[in-house]
Amino acid sequence: MQHKHSHPYQNAAGWTLLALAMPLLWWVSHPARQIVIEPVTFVFWHTVAELFAVVVSMLVFITGYRAILSVRKGAVVLLGVAFLGVGLLDFLHTMSYVGMPAAVTANTPHKSIFFWLAARLLAATALLVYALLPTVPTVTLRRKRLALVLTWAAVGLLGYIGLLWPERVPALFVQGLGLTPLKIGLEWLTIAINLLTLGVLWRRRAELITECVMALGFAVALSAVSELFFTMLGVIDKDGANMLGHFYKAAAYLYLFHATFNEALRRPLERMEVQHLREKVTLSAAPDGVLWVDDNGRILMANPAMETLTGYAVNELVGQTVDIFLPAHLRARHAQSMRDYFVNPHDRAMGLMDLKLLRRDGQMLPVDISLGHWDDEGTPHAIAYIRDLTERKKFEESLRHQATHDELTGLPNRWLFRLQLNQALARSGRAGQRVAVLFLDLDYFKTVNDSFGHATGDALLVQVGTRIRSILRENDLLARLGGDEFAILLTDLTDVDEAVSVASKLLTSLQASYRLQDQDIYSSGSLGVAFYPDDAQDSDALLRYADIAMYQAKQAGRGAYACYSKEMDRRVHEDMRLHTRLKEALAQGILQLHYQPQVDVESGEIVGAEALLRWRDPELGDVSPARFIPVAEATGLILPLSDWVLETACAQIAAWAQAGTPLRVAVNVSAQQFRQRDLPQKVRAALQRTGARARWLDIEITESVAMTQPEQAREQLNALVALGCSVALDDFGTGYSSLAYLKTLPVSKLKIDKSFMDGIPDDANDAAISRAIIALAHSLGLTLVAEGVETEAQLGFLRQFGCQAYQGWLFAKAMPAPELTQRLRAASLLSADSNSARTGLMPL
Repeated sequence: MQHKHSHPYQNAAGWTLLALAMPLLWWVSHPARQIVIEPVTFVFWHTVAELFAVVVSMLVFITGYRAILSVRKGAVVLLGVAFLGVGLLDFLHTMSYVGMPAAVTANTPHKSIFFWLAARLLAATALLVYALLPTVPTVTLRRKRLALVLTWAAVGLLGYIGLLWPERVPALFVQGLGLTPLKIGLEWLTIAINLLTLGVLWRRRAELITECVMALGFAVALSAVSELFFTMLGVIDKDGANMLGHFYKAAAYLYLFHATFNEALRRPLERMEVQHLREKVTLSAAPDGVLWVDDNGRILMANPAMETLTGYAVNELVGQTVDIFLPAHLRARHAQSMRDYFVNPHDRAMGLMDLKLLRRDGQMLPVDISLGHWDDEGTPHAIAYIRDLTERKKFEESLRHQATHDELTGLPNRWLFRLQLNQALARSGRAGQRVAVLFLDLDYFKTVNDSFGHATGDALLVQVGTRIRSILRENDLLARLGGDEFAILLTDLTDVDEAVSVASKLLTSLQASYRLQDQDIYSSGSLGVAFYPDDAQDSDALLRYADIAMYQAKQAGRGAYACYSKEMDRRVHEDMRLHTRLKEALAQGILQLHYQPQVDVESGEIVGAEALLRWRDPELGDVSPARFIPVAEATGLILPLSDWVLETACAQIAAWAQAGTPLRVAVNVSAQQFRQRDLPQKVRAALQRTGARARWLDIEITESVAMTQPEQAREQLNALVALGCSVALDDFGTGYSSLAYLKTLPVSKLKIDKSFMDGIPDDANDAAISRAIIALAHSLGLTLVAEGVETEAQLGFLRQFGCQAYQGWLFAKAMPAPELTQRLRAASLLSADSNSARTGLMPL
């Protein structure tokens, strides 16, 4: 911020003096118009004018040398030092003037003019250098002193010459003749330097506008006019031209002092005032509170933000001690800390210490304080910046909550659960009490997500958390570990039955329906329980064992709980090993597909085959599908296994068709595979890659899979039928059949489960159910295949009641593709022989 100053009187006086210069110069230019002044009077006024000039020169020196906060501080300092020399030379000129007491040697006009010209040339040169110098914001003390020494040395040398040997200097004034050409030439040189300075000031007026460039211009211009008067001195130097020259010189010095004073003192003071105002505005606008205190803790200044922080008005704070912000019991300790600080003061940045500030209303405000210190004339002071940490504390608490709690349900997360579990184990170990960990996984949660969307699934998780929390005790901990998994920590247990009772209540509450999207949705849970110290001694093992027990509960039929046992752990390790070996077998191509023939009940011909996965492991030997399929389903390996079975079966269908023995092959689709929306696309791609015809591929699904999501099942099966495949419903009668849904599905074949065939013909219930299934298939126009036929009696039953086909050990076990191929060829040749016998032709 700059203050603009106008100097109308100074400018008017300057222009007036310059305007009068022309007629005055004309007036003194002719000897006839010269006025000779009486010597005594002239010497008096000459001395007055020169001493005035010396005083002004010294003022220029002092103000320039002590310049502060100037943008051209270096130039101002050098100008001031130069005018020290000018003032000294003017003083020597005054002392050596004729009429003054002899200065070392007799005073003569020549002697005084020597000092005069030296002063004028030095002043003109200093002004030119000042105008030319670029921005030099500072100058070192060493350089200032060096400039002083050089100035003193130069003046001392000139004084030595002028006072002791003035006659050795070329003549500048000759008594009776007047000025010499040398003197007049040096005056014109001074004038030329001044005119050059005026040109520089004009060219740099925009840069020097803040340095009273107008006053500088008047100083230089008036100096030039002064020199013009001194080129017109007569034979007697005490004339009007001399007096006018001194007058214009004094005026020039005054304008120069005005410019120097403005640049060296007034403008810096204005800048300091502006800086003070800026600091005041900054402190007033600062969001942090600011306090200035002395070594007794007395508040000397407070900014407006302190009123917001503390509730005290600023005028109420000034004069108080900082104890006003402290509870009474902390004041003595704080006073000692403050004394220690002023004994060994040091700056303290923000973020090093969280403190509490007592507000006027009695509330404790969390704050952070940074400190600075300085000495003011030996008295130590400190300035404190006080920042309100309320919002930061809230944010930190929010981050801490987010880091330790589940975002969806607001329950503790896995990290916090482990932390509190470890603490509970430590406490229970000392108290000799039990701790139980319950691991809960929702049943069919993925089905809910897939059927109704993730938003509904999220809402379900929130309601589950609310239900569980309502059953637990106040000190019990419920956490969401991720997905649809929850963990519960029960402490201070005296008996395991307490945890079992809680588990039963939880499962009962979860079996009730959830009202979501204006409909009732069901999702039970499976729960595993592990105890400390009975089952495990540390949190990791306890959680793992509860997880193992939960999976056992899920495998036992869902909606139940199971307590951990060592047998479970052994089973889990076996499953892990089985999973690893199965994954390697799939990657290494060790797995095989065997095919169990499906036979026409009446003719005994092979009408199809079911593809069955077989695994003979180098380490484990023959592994039953009943053993490894559940492991594959639990680990997600069932999807790549199913893809491999589909691809291999299609390749075999294509091979048998190409060999002239086409055969319908049934491929079982797992529940996980059936839930994939891209199943029809996978089947189409497999058929295209292998060249198999879709008409020879049967897709078998269990009725439980079809009935779980009937709408999706209908969509998927219709797409498969559109490809040309047939659909068979496996294990019919063992699930929760719905005839209303069944009739809408594009099923062409039903399979009677082996569990019904085992009791035939002795078990009347199995026989009755089988007859009902056969009758139902006939009424719906569906083909029937009976599984697990092992006796002639079972086959006779099927033949009696009209079942079209069967498969089982009575005809053959599942066999490798080459073995079934031989049977197909043999059957084909036998058929050809029989045709030849009937026609009388030999087969080719």
